Order: sequence, then C-alpha cells, then structure tokens
Amino acid sequence: MKRFLQIVVVLCIPFIAHSQATLRLSQPSRDQINVSNSKQFIAGRTCVGCLVRINDDTVHVYSTGTFAAKYDLPTGRSSFAVRVDAPNGETYTRNLTFYYNPPPTPTATSVFRIDYIEISPGGNVQLSEGDTLRIKMKGYPGQEASWFNNVPLRELPTSQTGGVRGVYSGSYIIQPSDSLLNGKIMVKLRNRDGETAVLGSPYRYSVMHNEIPFTGRTIDNMTYLTASPSGDRLGPDKIGYLDKDVLLHIIGRQNDYYKVRLSSKTTAYIPEALVDTEIPQEELPVSIADDARIWGDDRYDYVSVALSDKLPYTSTQLVSSKKIILDIHGAYAEKGLSTVLQNTREITSIAWGQPTPDVCRLVISLQHAPWGYQVYYDNNRITVKVKRVPEKLSLKDIVIGIDPGHGGSNPGATGLTGAVEKNLTLTLALQLKTLLEKEGGTVIMSRTTEKFVPNEDRLSFFRRANPDLLLSIHLNSSVNPVEVYGTATYYKHPFCEPLNAAIHERLLQTGLRDFGNNPDFNFILNNPTEFPDALIETLFLSNPGDEEKILQPAFQQLMVEKIVEGVKDYLKQATVR
Repeated sequence: MKRFLQIVVVLCIPFIAHSQATLRLSQPSRDQINVSNSKQFIAGRTCVGCLVRINDDTVHVYSTGTFAAKYDLPTGRSSFAVRVDAPNGETYTRNLTFYYNPPPTPTATSVFRIDYIEISPGGNVQLSEGDTLRIKMKGYPGQEASWFNNVPLRELPTSQTGGVRGVYSGSYIIQPSDSLLNGKIMVKLRNRDGETAVLGSPYRYSVMHNEIPFTGRTIDNMTYLTASPSGDRLGPDKIGYLDKDVLLHIIGRQNDYYKVRLSSKTTAYIPEALVDTEIPQEELPVSIADDARIWGDDRYDYVSVALSDKLPYTSTQLVSSKKIILDIHGAYAEKGLSTVLQNTREITSIAWGQPTPDVCRLVISLQHAPWGYQVYYDNNRITVKVKRVPEKLSLKDIVIGIDPGHGGSNPGATGLTGAVEKNLTLTLALQLKTLLEKEGGTVIMSRTTEKFVPNEDRLSFFRRANPDLLLSIHLNSSVNPVEVYGTATYYKHPFCEPLNAAIHERLLQTGLRDFGNNPDFNFILNNPTEFPDALIETLFLSNPGDEEKILQPAFQQLMVEKIVEGVKDYLKQATVR
C-alpha cells in the first residue's frame, strides 16, 4: 500500500528538473491580457530549488516549485518581469503585460432609445393565472414607458439606481383573459413628440389555460424537486427527492423545468424529463389521510398513512428537539388519526397536524437526534422508514460509504504542480478505507479505480446500499491561489451537521486554515435523507501551500487519521444526542 501511494503521488506531479531555469504559468494564461478586475495573480511552477523574482519582489517558492503572488493593478498598462534563477546559474525571464480597464460607470442613455430590458421569470416561459411578471428597463430618461397590455412603467428615483436616470420598472399579474401565444413581450418608450421606441423581450412567453388541471407523474425514485429552475454550478437548489408515480399538478414551464403546485401556498420546479405527462388528465383528487399505523420491526421503525393517490411531500429535521417533520401536500388529516405505537424503539411519539388547509403534517418525535429516514409509497400508503441509531456505536459495528470525488473524464481541480483532484481523492479514499477496516469497520465505495462514475449513479448506489454513514472526499479549488485556502466540510440537511462538525474539528488539528463547516450545500451526495453524510473538501488544491501538504504521504496519512477520529467523535456523541 505504501508503495502504491508513492507511485500515485509521483504520477500526479509532472517532472521538472532541479537545475534548469524553467517556468510554467497557470495564471495568467497569456503574456498579454486585458482584465476588468484590478486584483490579479501571477502563479505557476518553476524548477525545484530555483528563485523567482517578479519585478523587484522576491516570491516565495514552495518545495514543490510552485509560487503565487497577488497584485492590485492601477488603471491602464502594468508590466511584470518574472525572472527565474536556477542553482546552476542559469536564468530565464518572461515578460507579462496586464491592461486593466475598469467597467465604465453607468450613465443615463443619451439618445432616445431603449438600451435593454430584463424580465423575470426569464427564459422561454409558460405562465398561469396569478403568476407575476416583473420588468426592469433602461432607456432615455423622463419619458412615458409601458409594456404588457399597455401597463405603464415607473421611472425609478436615482436613489434606487446608483444615481442613473432612465431606469424603469413594473410588474404585472397574469389575468384569466391574457392570451400570450408564445410571443415576445414588447416594451415601448414614447416621448412628447409622439415618437416611439420599441424593444422585444429576448425570450418568448405563453399563458397556460387548462379546463382541467395539467398533471404528470414522477418517473422513478431519483426524481427531485427544486426551489427554482436555475442555480449555480451545482444546479438548482434541490428541495428533496420523490418516490415513483407521485402525482404533480403542473402550472407552468420555464425552459426545461415544469413549475408545479404542491399545495395552495407552495410551488416548486422539476426537470421536464423526470415527469411523465402521457397520463389520463382528470380533476385532482381530494385526499383525506386516514388509517395511520406506527410500528417497528427488528431493524427500523415505521409510520404509514393511507391516501387516495400518491401526493408530493417534503421533509426536514429538528436536531435539538429530535424530530422528523413530513408535509404531505394536497392532503387533509382525518380527525383522530392513530398515534398508537407498536413495538417502536426509536419513535417515541407521533403528532398529526394541518398547518394549512391542504397540507397534512406528520411530526415524528425520536429517542435520539435523527440518524436517517426514507419516505416512499406502498400503493397509496405513504411510509416513513426511520433508521435507528446503531445499537453498538463503534467502527467495527457500522457500514461506512466512501465516495472518492471525480474520476475518469471528470478530473476535478488541478494544482499548480499539475496534480489532479481525481487521483488524490482516490489515494485518500483508499487510505481511509484501509484505516477504517483496520478498526473493524465495513466499507463500501463508489469507485476503487481510476474511472468515471456519474454522480447520479453514485447517489443511486448509496441509496440502495444504505450505509450507516457516507463520506465524500474532495479537494477544493479557487481562482484566488493566494488568499483562499484551508479545510472545509459541507452538508445540506440539519441532521448531518454533527457528523460534519466532528470531522471538521479534527481536520483543523492538522494545522490547516479553517474554511468552515458549511450548511445548505447543494452537492448531489448531500441530498439523501437515508443516512448522515459529509462532503469533506480536504483543502484547496489551487493554493500552493495546501497543495504542498497534500502531496506529502505523511500529511495524507494524517488527514485520513483525523477523519477517522472525527467519525469516532461523532459516534461517541450520538449516544447522548
């Protein structure tokens, strides 16, 4: 194993001779570059043992030969001479030129025209009665502006526009009589002489009119709801996963996402590809929750209630008060639903509620803080399967899932040495597996070799395998190689915070900078509720100091030891939570 790790580390780092004066820059990518941000970086790699000077500054060179420096540029041209001095007296110089032009200060439109319009929601959109359109338009100041159905727009005071005149805004609520036919929304600007400037929206809009509700059903149990149809690099923020064949009321569309009404006061979005709309269209059922059952078997506790159809649901957890909360949208709770417990070990009580007229709420109180749960349908019975805290809280008595991030055609981040995240995550994960198994633990992994595994397949694998804990191993990255570094953990659900906190606290003992234990993170493997999970962003591969550490086998071993200690701390705490 030790020999394998040494080979991996060597393969991660392209060889650069010790004596030659060499220079490879990662930032900037060209010798002459136009930039609109005054903060810029010069970062790269030279020969090990070489000295680097940038103009009159001597730059620290790490043992890996990497370096990074930050500069605040003045407006205009800035020149830098990057000089490398090798131990054998050889030198090499590379000249760089930055041209910094700050973004122009916004000014009022000087001629009679419309500069731009921004309409929300954006994209090609289908709307329903009651939906709200909002607009912001910039044009010639002091004019009459109007848009949809000739509704006037108001010119905003300069106190709300950064001192710029000619910014107009407004909103419009879709009415039953509106009949947009996949057309552009036109905005008009009229002056006192009767001249008119017109500009159309970049997207097309239509209004959905259905005599009966437009419905669809989820295609499988990997179907998820999102808070919006857009998001960051990880995609839209996921609300939660649904089981197969859940009935959804579709009330609109934005690009490739359907907008769905979960209940009278709650909407969400779902990818169009995850909904089957080729189903009989009929009036939505009235569903009264009845025939509640609460029981336990030799492994899990359960709560189940009958509905007239498979309705959408959302859930959350309250860690300090030891509760799981399930909202069944579109359902009405029958009075006197059973709260009788039969052979449950983790569930201590059940409460049924109706927070809004068409949402049935189930509050499950537990003996311990939540350890995990699954929501699914058995015919039209919705069931919550509650995972019990393991009877023996030691590594030798639990199953731990390990996910080495990236792999194959998905390399992840690359450090200044050329080290690649996918290789280092696998190296760390295999070391972690070895250490956990020495402690008697059982480990399952999403990959054990250098190959590509889609994130959806990783998620599906772990949800089926249902380990007691899941650890996803990654290395962080930033465009700022100087000021951004350190170790971090990320989680989404509240019940996963204690596991992440315990691991993060131990990782700080390595001497790495604290980059936080971060909640509400939208990574796909943070989304399951079946088990506590931790996304461990061990350190920043983009930072030369952090990269220097992770390429040292001794530091790799220290990191995995601290992760194991963090898991042990979590298991000890679980007995009293």
